[in-house]
Order: sequence, then C-alpha cells, then structure tokens
Amino acid sequence: MTDLLSSMSGALPLGAYCGLVNLSRALRGHGYRLHPAGEDGIYRITDADGAVIHLCRRGRHRRYKRGVAGGVASLAGRYNLTGLAIRPGGVFVDCGANVGELGVWARAQGMAYVAYEPEELEARTCDLNNFDGRPETRRKALWHETKELTFYRKPETADSSLIEIDGSHAPVTVQAVALADDLPRPAGDGTSIFKLEAEGAEPEVLTGAEPVLDAFDYVTVDAGFERGRAKEATFVPVVDFLTARGFRLVAVNFDFLTATFARRDGAA
Repeated sequence: MTDLLSSMSGALPLGAYCGLVNLSRALRGHGYRLHPAGEDGIYRITDADGAVIHLCRRGRHRRYKRGVAGGVASLAGRYNLTGLAIRPGGVFVDCGANVGELGVWARAQGMAYVAYEPEELEARTCDLNNFDGRPETRRKALWHETKELTFYRKPETADSSLIEIDGSHAPVTVQAVALADDLPRPAGDGTSIFKLEAEGAEPEVLTGAEPVLDAFDYVTVDAGFERGRAKEATFVPVVDFLTARGFRLVAVNFDFLTATFARRDGAA
C-alpha cells in the first residue's frame, strides 16, 4: 500500500490521496488521519488525542504515525531542543521554518514565535499552524545583507536554497534580509533560541545575525551536507563562527549533523 501511494500520490486529487492514506493507516493501526484543507494542496492531520497540524507536501505525514505531539517532539529532538531548560517568556526565531512545526513546540514552552519562510505554500501552512491563519510568517530568506536574490526552489524535499543546487526548478526572486536588519533586538524575559536551517547558507545567515546573537541563549543549527552543488557541510565554519563569538557547543546530533550552542555567559 505504501509503494502504491508513493507511485500514485502526485496524480491523485487531494481528497482521494487522503482517503487512501487513511485506509493504509487504519490497516497498520496508526491513529492519525488526513483531511483536505484547501485547494492549494494543504491538508491537516488529526490524531487520536484530538491534536491537529497542517502540512502541504504529500508523504510528510509519515512522521506523525505516533501522533502530532510525537511528531513535533521528534523534530525538536533532531535539533537538540528537548533537553534544554526553557524559561517561558522568551522568543524562538525560526530560520527555514517550513510549515512551522517547531513553532508548535516553542509556543507550548511559552515562547513567542518568529518564523522566516520564503516558500509561499509552506509559509501559508505555517500561518495555519501558528497564527490562526493570519499572514504573520515572514516571507523572506535570511542572508548576510538585505537585498533581492535568486531562490533555487526544491520544496518537495524541503531543500530550497539561496545557493544554487542540483535538481532545483522554477527559481524565483525573493527578498533576503540580514536578521539584524529585520529583527533588531529579539527580546523576552525567558529563554530565547535562534534555530537556523538555511540549506547550506548557514555561514551567511550567521554573519547577518552577528549584531543580535547575544540576545539568544541558544543557537541550534542544521550544519549538514547541503551547501551548493558540491553538497558541502557547514559544520566546521558554523562551530568556528559561534565559538569565536561567545558560544560553546553543548550538543550534536550526528544522525542529522545538527549542532546546538549555548551563550557562555547565559544559558546552562
């Protein structure tokens, strides 16, 4: 059934796709179900606990086989977030928010959520998940300066980037901004976190964020093999940059090469 769905998913109307997935999930004993949520391909997942989350790419529902809370917690664990001591009242700034799943996690910790996502469909889905549908996701890409840039799109696999990659299609011009220009002083009374997933552009984004990095207790970065056509990792330049600016490496997830840093004079 899974192979059949994979081969047919792109051709099926959304309602039929959701129906087939639901049949497959029922046969496998999984408690979540899919429901069409718009003509643009957005669908919502509901689970046995009554939780809801919206997605916009077919196949990504599989991470929710343990329910919405389990899927969100798994993603937070990928970024080494679940072991952090969070004081409510802070800010979670999400570079490469996609559909805002980490916003669901952050808001559950009592944090304000600021999302950056230049893919329009993902941004609309993020709005549904975090802002009651209001267009508050920032449709911008983070970079080291503020200017218009070409955005190489590969949204089906969440690999779109400002750096040219293989297999991209329909590149578009997007507004790129330095975080320090767009969000001058992220502030809050609690823990503040900067999560960075820029598909290989992490060094540039950190450069644009440098003037405000001291506002964050933690920076967590996907520094895997995603930079450009050569698919280079950004782990070494990210570690060098942040450790030179008052952060220390506190956790690494080697399965995904995500690294989490704590400010030396702040977070534990």
